[in-house]
Amino acid sequence: MHGSLLKASKVALCYLILHTYCFAQAPLDIKLGMSTALSGPAQAIGSQLKAGANIYFEQLNQNGGIKGAKVDLLVLDDGYEPRRTVNNTRYFIYEQKVDALFSFMGTPTISAIRPLLEHSQTSLLMPFSGADFLRNDRAIKVFNLRASYFDEAAEQINYLVNERKHTNIALFIQADEFGITLEKSLTQLLASKGLSPSIITRFRRNSSNVDKALRKIKASRATAVALIGTYQPLAKFINRAQLKGVKADYTSVSFASSNELLARIKSSQLLMITEVVPNPFKCSSRLCNEFRVHTAEYPNIKIDHVLFEGYLNAVVFSKAAQQCPVNFDDQCILDKLSLMLEHDADLQELFNLESGKKKLPVFRSYSS
Repeated sequence: MHGSLLKASKVALCYLILHTYCFAQAPLDIKLGMSTALSGPAQAIGSQLKAGANIYFEQLNQNGGIKGAKVDLLVLDDGYEPRRTVNNTRYFIYEQKVDALFSFMGTPTISAIRPLLEHSQTSLLMPFSGADFLRNDRAIKVFNLRASYFDEAAEQINYLVNERKHTNIALFIQADEFGITLEKSLTQLLASKGLSPSIITRFRRNSSNVDKALRKIKASRATAVALIGTYQPLAKFINRAQLKGVKADYTSVSFASSNELLARIKSSQLLMITEVVPNPFKCSSRLCNEFRVHTAEYPNIKIDHVLFEGYLNAVVFSKAAQQCPVNFDDQCILDKLSLMLEHDADLQELFNLESGKKKLPVFRSYSS
């Protein structure tokens, strides 16, 4: 609704010479706002997410955009800190008057902007989070293009309990909304199998102070640890555990960034990471092939799951926008996005979905 009257008044210009002739303006550019971590210990995640989206949008704009409208992706750094995300969001909504918010990164950061989302009714599209409230809060307008954290947790508990036969499982949790969300899911899923965490330890967001938690987990004699956090503290924990003689299997959710996490691990112990997109090096669908062709034009950009997710977010947004009126229509975009997984052949092929189904799958990566 913000700026809608102004936009409507600019759709056509009328010039009067005896008769009225109306000359349609060029379509208004589509302005998207993205707040993500471009600095701090989680910056590799935000940088890759931004780069993936830009790869697609740049090539889209070079080829005429969306019905002649260019996509203008405004990106601000929040360092994965909620206070900065709130400031960035206010700027996007009230000063830049963006059409939508796009690919915001992180559960604690997005949780902090819920009042702004509710008040402004600005859409949040493809957030980089699997939090429950992004699926259940009817007061905000959101579209998710990733499996939920509950789905990722279910895959991890299936792996640890059913496949690896662990019964003594510890939780190493980032102490914020992200950690709380996963702790709740993991605990609930363990309970469904008659188990409970052997110990729950926590560490502060954007820190790598893992030693106290490691001592507690070692004392618990856990044979497996479910890790919830970003790549730096998780890698440090696994490496220090190896040095301290802890022998365990590990799991992590997709948010950690598997490429960054695996690159930092020196341990030979097994780590399974749940993913929300298929392996961009190995998948064979049309979207995978197009992604590899497009990224080949950017030799300095590192290909990984996060880059691919950012790219897919841009692809899916653009597919929906192509089906809507020339000038941005918020409700039309949301309506088209809601049907995408059920009816878009490219996405059904990518995620191996049956026609009419839209439950997104969970994939896996391993340390070896």
